[in-house]
Amino acid sequence: MARGQERKKPMKVKVDLTSGSILLKLLVVAVPMLLTSLVQMAYNLTDLFWLSRVALIGGNHDEAVAAVGTAGYVPWFGFGLILIARIGVSVRVSQAAGRNDAERVNAMATNGLVLMTGLGLLYVLAGTLLATPYYNLFNLTNPNVQAEGVRYLRIVSAFGLSFFLVNLFNGVYDGLGKTINAFYITASGLVLNMILDPLLILGLGMGVTGAALATGISQTVVLLIYVALYLSKHRPARLKLKQYVNRTDLKNIAFLGFPVGLQSMLMTSIAIALGIMVAEYGETVIAVSRIGSQIEALSWMVASGFQVALAAFVGQNVGAGQFARVRTGYRLSMMLLVPYGILVNLSLFFGARPLFSAFISTEPTLGQGIDYLRILSLSQLFMILDMVTAGAFNGLGKTTIPSAIQMFGNALRIPLAIGLGAVLIVPYHGIWWALTISSIFKGVVLVILFAIVIRRILRKLETTGLEKATPIAYN
Repeated sequence: MARGQERKKPMKVKVDLTSGSILLKLLVVAVPMLLTSLVQMAYNLTDLFWLSRVALIGGNHDEAVAAVGTAGYVPWFGFGLILIARIGVSVRVSQAAGRNDAERVNAMATNGLVLMTGLGLLYVLAGTLLATPYYNLFNLTNPNVQAEGVRYLRIVSAFGLSFFLVNLFNGVYDGLGKTINAFYITASGLVLNMILDPLLILGLGMGVTGAALATGISQTVVLLIYVALYLSKHRPARLKLKQYVNRTDLKNIAFLGFPVGLQSMLMTSIAIALGIMVAEYGETVIAVSRIGSQIEALSWMVASGFQVALAAFVGQNVGAGQFARVRTGYRLSMMLLVPYGILVNLSLFFGARPLFSAFISTEPTLGQGIDYLRILSLSQLFMILDMVTAGAFNGLGKTTIPSAIQMFGNALRIPLAIGLGAVLIVPYHGIWWALTISSIFKGVVLVILFAIVIRRILRKLETTGLEKATPIAYN
């Protein structure tokens, strides 16, 4: 224990990741996050499932899916803003929890709330006021797709503050390792969304507008559950604006989360550029891209679970100064995820037809969807390695390293898509290959860099004769 550092009682509101079975503790955090990712995937797939059946009320399913798919880039961009606060809060909360410092947990949660509220209001204004200029970027030839998309985007953006604050509260639970709590709360929103989707989309004949309202209402209900929780004795942190809000902690959170948020927003900007390229080939190819990206959730939902788990695990053990445990936790995660990634690669390649036909059964959309899944199948293992290793870096507090690699890798997608599109028989296949090649690059490079960084840390400890580092105290 460092000189002058007080011995603090173990926190009751956290899952202690600094002792006991490493694999068990990782799974305790990762499995609920996996289930939460399934919930999020189910949100999206529920919308797509019912929107693909709007023909029952006289609509066009390709137009409906294309309208929502094109609008989907904006919430994705907004998630980059969310990550600025969420990553900073979850990492600092995990490191404070590793030191059993409840006051710092309260301070990080409170300052994160203030930062997230400001970012959420910015998102609401931008999404509602700039919906039409945003859709104009895509030069859509079908006026129905643009009109439906603008309406969808404005409604979803109006509920944006709920979306942001729910992620803030989830981030606090991430840092404490209590991802199971976030899962239960988020799942309640899914149940409501599954009820509202068929009722609003088909029952009331609202189509795309009904999908937007179902999503917004469900997120708001989840937020209200969190508000009730923080007003109860079971709150994970005390939110006291007058006591805890200060410029230093706000900067601390933003500084840590900014590289991750910037990387996410840049990735979304690149995705929008690629989306504009996709839109040149019509609403059928847009629909393929939208549906195919959701099927890929077989990879990212597992990766995101372990990404959060490793960030919390590494963060708490960094706070406790146990770097050898960090390396062991990362290695165990890889032993689980590499075989899974290979399995997903094979499943998407050989099972492309039955997977895609669950959503679209008509040609030529089905055939194009099969091509999409088979090309993207080659990158799934590397996507997992990329995301999980980024989580480990985040837990170390070294968010700039994965963000820089991911920004560079993502930036490669545009020249790759243009170059490959010029030489391939099917031009838009160049876009799918650009996604695959860049994912392989990011996964390989990040794994190598993490091995180098953690080896250097452990060698430094060995040369100083320490079995573990002094617990880190961040101000």
